[in-house]
Amino acid sequence: MKRKISKQQFDFLQREFSFLQQHGKMEAADADEMLSLYESKGGANFVRILLAFGAILVGIGILSFIAGNWAGLTPFFKFGLIVVGMILAYYAGYKLENDYERTSRSMYYIGAAIFGAGIFLIGQSFHLQHTVYTDFLLWGVGILPLAYYLKDQLLAVFASAFFIIYSFSAFTAYEAGSFGPFWLLLLIPVLFWMNETRFGRKSSLFVMSVLLSVAFIVNMLEFFHVDEWISILIVFVLGVLLALAPFKHYRTESSWTGSILFGITGIMLTFPFVWDGLRFGDSAPYIFTALFVVLLVYLLKKGSLPAILITCALIYRYYTDITYDFMPKSLFFIVGGLLLIGFGFWFEKSRRETVKRHEE
Repeated sequence: MKRKISKQQFDFLQREFSFLQQHGKMEAADADEMLSLYESKGGANFVRILLAFGAILVGIGILSFIAGNWAGLTPFFKFGLIVVGMILAYYAGYKLENDYERTSRSMYYIGAAIFGAGIFLIGQSFHLQHTVYTDFLLWGVGILPLAYYLKDQLLAVFASAFFIIYSFSAFTAYEAGSFGPFWLLLLIPVLFWMNETRFGRKSSLFVMSVLLSVAFIVNMLEFFHVDEWISILIVFVLGVLLALAPFKHYRTESSWTGSILFGITGIMLTFPFVWDGLRFGDSAPYIFTALFVVLLVYLLKKGSLPAILITCALIYRYYTDITYDFMPKSLFFIVGGLLLIGFGFWFEKSRRETVKRHEE
């Protein structure tokens, strides 16, 4: 059975085998034999996007029809209509799996869309007492088994996004005695496990799982009335750890995700208002900024591209803060634009040097 890889990966293998042949390190027959073990998925992206977009439009059309006639339908007829529509979509997807894989996938997407919208509509119809954010939890939990069955990265990412949305209200609506937001303590490990065992370590699902974990931590800290600066500082530290000690199989993803987390929170912590109420709040932002700059210098020496962007953002933040009030607005925008162009040149130059080092 041939291994399916992307067109870019297939083209890369062809170029490398050709390079090895030119230098006498590989025979043409050996190159052809090794290349025959792989199959390019080239040309599928457009078809997949087209079918997915078509599935979205069909799902929206069906739901628009149901919602438009919602008031004239009885509650149980509404429920039956949604269930039948979902079953038919899933059945069509199942029947088309072997011969028309991508069309089958679009049918499954329609079923998942009907399932999610049905949760919202049925909740309204039967006047169920729960927050709208709980519907996102149910939608995510409902499509996770489908994502597992299909090995569908897109569905898993959507489920993660729904869980993130839910996390921002789960603690707000928390009631004593209910498991409430702590469902996420079960779901987060499940997402990581599925990515490792079922999805082949997809970067996008790893990033979404990390963001969900961070969202849960932030909202849990807010629920327990932890000071804002402490919450932000905790996320900052987690981002630094993720960037400096990346996961083995997700080095690039860990570095960028961690850098984005500590970059955003780091710049937030340079503002004095974040430290309001702290005994040494007047000097805290300056002390933190000094430590932040030391960290960025260390990362810049290591050739970190995200560190360049964070440094640019930090410089621009102080430039805006210092000059906006007294500098003529025309000059402010001109100098600001020149700074951004300079930052762009710096980043592009550093990126090319990094690529050149990897090629060597």
